[in-house]
Parts: sequence; C-alpha cells; structure tokens
Amino acid sequence: MEQISNERFGEFVSKIRKEKNLTQKELAEQLYVTDKTVSKWERGLSMPNVALLIPIAEILEVTVTELLRGERIVKDEPLDASEVEGIVVGSLDLKIQETLKQQKRNWILVYMLCFILAVGEVILLLMSNMTLDELSNDVLVMIGLMLAFGGWFCFFAKDLLPGYYDQNKVNYYTQGIVRIHMPGLSFNNSNWSFICRLLKIGTLSIAVLYPLICLIVIHLFDLGLWEQIKMPLIWSCLGGLVIATYLTGKKYE
Repeated sequence: MEQISNERFGEFVSKIRKEKNLTQKELAEQLYVTDKTVSKWERGLSMPNVALLIPIAEILEVTVTELLRGERIVKDEPLDASEVEGIVVGSLDLKIQETLKQQKRNWILVYMLCFILAVGEVILLLMSNMTLDELSNDVLVMIGLMLAFGGWFCFFAKDLLPGYYDQNKVNYYTQGIVRIHMPGLSFNNSNWSFICRLLKIGTLSIAVLYPLICLIVIHLFDLGLWEQIKMPLIWSCLGGLVIATYLTGKKYE
C-alpha cells in the first residue's frame, strides 16, 4: 500500500488554494482552524484530521481522492482497486496516527510532571534526616530505574507492533537495547497498547510514590523503620508490576 505523503498533500492544497485566490487565513477561517495550521499542512509538517478532508475538498472543489493522491484525476481515469483500498486505509491511518501523536504528547507531559515531583521529593528527603549516601542505597536507584523505564515507554516505545507479532505467537518484545520476555504471553497489537499504558502508569507511579512513602515513614516514625520495610516494598513494587503486566497482556491477548 502506498503511504499518503504529507509533502504531496501539502503541495496540492497550496497549489489549488492559490488557483482559487484564497489566502491561508481565508481557507483557515472557512475550516475553523488557524492559518498556522494550514501553513503546517502546506509545508508537509502535519496532516489534517480525517474529519476535515471532506470540507477541504469541498472548499477547493476537488475530490477527497484527489486530495489524498496529491494530484488531479483525469476525468474517466480508472482507478486500480488496490489503489482505492490504499487511499481508504491510508485516510483511516491518518486519524489513528493523529490520535497516537496526541496520546504521546500527553504522556510526555505526564512524565515531566512525575519527574518534577520525584526531584522535589528527593530535595525534601535531603532536608530531613537522610543523607545523600542513604538515598543512593535505594531511593535514588528506584527513582532512576522507574523514570528511565517509564521515560523510554513515554518517548521511544512504538505505538504499533510490526505485523509479524499478530501473525505469530511471539513472547518477547525487542526494540534497540530494550527486551521484554514473558513466557506464556504473546505480544500483539491487541494487547500492546494496554501493556504500554500499564507500564507507563506503573513505573511513573512507583517513581513518585516510593520516595513519598519513604518521606512519610521517616517523618511519622524513624529511619530505622524505613530500613526494615524498604526491601519488601521494593520487591512488592517490582513484583506487582510484572504480575500486572502479565495479567493485562493475557486479558487482551
């Protein structure tokens, strides 16, 4: 299937708009978007929401097919069935891609908030009875690991798995240096989004809650109690995250 080209789409919109003596602002006003949005389309930096394709086509007096192909169709020119299918699927992919991009932006904001909270908690712990050496034994390690793992999922993890994951029972996921292996669990596009969301929520929650629990225990009781409960707490957090990931994967497998 031929991928719809942002650049070709943008050049076509720009060309037809100019032929109709419309400015970017005038086109934007008719679509109830900003002229900056239209500018991004025409420069190939983004694609419009799939819901805007028909209004754009009507204003420019072209067909949606011509918009997505990025060229005018000669009258009575036959379209190959596979090309029509590719255009239809591609237009649906635009909506999916836009949704995934927005979700990634939201998760990046969540990550930054959790990062700031974790740093703030570390500062509060340093202002209490804990030294930097004591923090390095467990709190900083847990925060670092969880923020690193959660950050990778928020910033770099693929939103969709390659097709062979759906065609075969693959019990591991590999991307770069990251490898997740769970015997008995098959990774595919049915459960991957749920697994990703769980791991983002789980790792970022631990990064924020672990130092918070430490802070509460130290202030309400003493450092000695924290030394007694920290290892069971670590294993509970990590074990719970693994079990929850496996159960979620099996549920939507």
